[in-house]
Amino acid sequence: MKSMADNGYGEMVFVLLLMGVLTTRAAQNNFELNVAVLPQWKDIINPIMASKHLGSVPVNLNTFDLGKTRSEYDKVKKAIQNLKDHNIHAVVGPFDVPISLATESLNITYLAASEVKTRFTNSTFQMIPRLNDFSQALLDMVKRYGWSEVSIFFDDSKGISVVEKLLTDHELLIKSWRLNHNSDEKQVRDHLVHMRRIFMQRSIVFCQKGNVEILLETARSLAMLSTPYEWFFYDPGDELADIMNNFPDIHVNFTVFTMMPFNSTVPSEQYFRDSFNKTLARDSVAILQECVIQPIEKNSTESVRNSLLERMQSIEFKGKSGSIQFDESGKRVNLSILLTEISGYATQQIGMWYSNVSLFDNRLQISKRFGFGNISHPFPLVGRTARVVTILEKPFCMYKRDHKVRKGNDRFEGFAVDLIHEVATMLKFDYEIYLVHDGNFGSKMPDGSWNGMIGELLQGNATMSVAPLSINSEREAAVDFTKPFMTRYISVLMKVPRSETSYFEFLNPLHPTVWFCTLGAFVFVSIVLYILERIGTLDRKECPSISFKESFWFVFGSLLQGSTDSSPSTLPGRILTSSWWFFALILISSYTANLAAFLTVKKINTPIKTVTDLASQTKIKYGTVQSSGIMSFFKNTDIEHFSKMWAQMSEIEPSSMVKSTEEGFKKVKEELYAFFWDTTVNKYKTIENCDFMEVGPPFDPKGFGIGVPPGATYREELSMAILKLSDIGRLHELENRWWGRRNCPDHGKPSTDETSELQIDNVAGVFFILVGGVAVAAVVCLGEYFAKQISNSVKKRALVRGSLVAMDILQNIGRTMSTDEQNRTPPP
Repeated sequence: MKSMADNGYGEMVFVLLLMGVLTTRAAQNNFELNVAVLPQWKDIINPIMASKHLGSVPVNLNTFDLGKTRSEYDKVKKAIQNLKDHNIHAVVGPFDVPISLATESLNITYLAASEVKTRFTNSTFQMIPRLNDFSQALLDMVKRYGWSEVSIFFDDSKGISVVEKLLTDHELLIKSWRLNHNSDEKQVRDHLVHMRRIFMQRSIVFCQKGNVEILLETARSLAMLSTPYEWFFYDPGDELADIMNNFPDIHVNFTVFTMMPFNSTVPSEQYFRDSFNKTLARDSVAILQECVIQPIEKNSTESVRNSLLERMQSIEFKGKSGSIQFDESGKRVNLSILLTEISGYATQQIGMWYSNVSLFDNRLQISKRFGFGNISHPFPLVGRTARVVTILEKPFCMYKRDHKVRKGNDRFEGFAVDLIHEVATMLKFDYEIYLVHDGNFGSKMPDGSWNGMIGELLQGNATMSVAPLSINSEREAAVDFTKPFMTRYISVLMKVPRSETSYFEFLNPLHPTVWFCTLGAFVFVSIVLYILERIGTLDRKECPSISFKESFWFVFGSLLQGSTDSSPSTLPGRILTSSWWFFALILISSYTANLAAFLTVKKINTPIKTVTDLASQTKIKYGTVQSSGIMSFFKNTDIEHFSKMWAQMSEIEPSSMVKSTEEGFKKVKEELYAFFWDTTVNKYKTIENCDFMEVGPPFDPKGFGIGVPPGATYREELSMAILKLSDIGRLHELENRWWGRRNCPDHGKPSTDETSELQIDNVAGVFFILVGGVAVAAVVCLGEYFAKQISNSVKKRALVRGSLVAMDILQNIGRTMSTDEQNRTPPP
């Protein structure tokens, strides 16, 4: 502020000296200069002309306010009348077409502080440089640095003129973005996202101050104010200085093309927003003062106007806005444009562009950049809230049990949630987690667009994606990824096959053929033993020691290691018995060993041993998630059995493809279905639910990385954070937290360590046989009892009948004897 005051004091001294020199001549002419000031410049020029004199020439300031007019014609007519009524000699202020027509018709000098939009003028002088000069300066800079592409933001016809100028360089690729006069953030964001998607990194801005502010704020939210992006601004004055003060943390140098030294060090609350207009106002007053240094004869108003106009066309001096000189059409020539770099609050003039140079000199002079010292730029996301897109995928991201009563990031938990928390804490930025709206990971659509999380990054909705998003060539071409924080493979998730429960499982140790052969051997040995015993006792008068029934009982008892009352007494019988005992010993030992293995070790008969087994069968359906990286692998692979699987999934059985992992897990649980997915997720699923098992071997290794928009300047910092977390072992701790030890048995590797107690289902058949034996014995016992009772009853009836018969016989004998005795008695 002190320097500004000193400059103002110097100007006042200079003006007073000029006033002293010209006092005498002007007084002799009795001349008064009538100057009309447009209403927009009334408050700007009045403080400058506070003395109401130009040297010794008094100045009469008139506010050129025409009020409301019905048409442009009426405005021109009213302006001419006003200029005549006040005998105006010169007009100062922004360019206005009707006023310009009026001044041209009356030969009145018009010092226009803005762009003159009419091509041919005689008395209108443009105080600011021609737009073509700025366009040429930009073109020279593009050629100097050898750019191959550039983007331009503009909101009026000036931008179109710049595009036309740059198109003269046929090797330059130009992408233009037209903004509305009052653009909203959505329109600007769409343009910036598109610009980032096509890797445009250099931008020229020809916009009004309001649009520049919206543009830079949106670019900062998309982290586009850091390397490798470059921004160039058209600002004839220093009107953008207070906007630049709002970006002290930018990572690139803003380059401003201006007419006067760019001052961004003045705090915005002390900054005069119309400083360039004040500079032009001072130069306008200086021009008028330069014109009246030589006395002007006041013969008439027209003669004064002509004299002023004649002197204006030949004027040449150094003003506040640079060298002031006009050509025959009233445009400034022989001027210079300053190139100023801004980095935060620091500014540095890096070069100048000259409109008139000698034949062998360059118009663009770039000085050596000394830099601003050792400036350490903070992370682009510091102090900002990054939008993190993710997807529900256990154990990376999942809802907490009480998520309905929670808000914000506190609703989620998982490995990805812990990871972004660690990264944000290390890099000191805030974040907001949200779920991808369509539930997809990200794949390219037929129309070239992307869905899922990749689409969110490309559309500018997300700052980054933290999820199990695998890195492949197609995705890498669309967005950028950090260093992988985890490596994943592809495996198959299936339901654990259940073995069929059998009540007669104890029969499994021996093949049915062995059981039948054993039964046949039992019958055969029993019969042969009886025959041998019978033959061996023929020469004896005693019965064999083992009867036919006893031989069966003896052989059966020795098979089950039981004892009987009878035993073979002949040598052949004993030899046969010895061989039978050896046979029984081996058979029972083998049976016992196999029974222990069958009943105590779980052996699951898995129909699919490896991933390739799926390709050679059609009974079990298989598939993966649509629009996923795994689907892309099957779709693009040249491996024969994987190509065959893709044909099966996509053409023969398209219903096997699912829309989400939850749908895939549900199909595995409820149907005969195999689900191809990441080993990280499959492993967690087998830990969470023992009904699932993972089938390998795993294949197609890829990394999980944090996805960022293409060209995002914060990717390297995120990668460094991941590497640091890996170095200190924090990533390993997070993995152990979410992928703990599996407590379920490994069905793929049966061993004695994976045994279980015998259940009643395993040995129920023995109890059934025992109960059956008891029942048969009871029936036989009852049968024998009733048979015996019947036999006794028959014997008893026979005995009674015999007794009766005997009694009848005795009675008959008695009667016979009585008759005989009577017959022997003589008659009396």
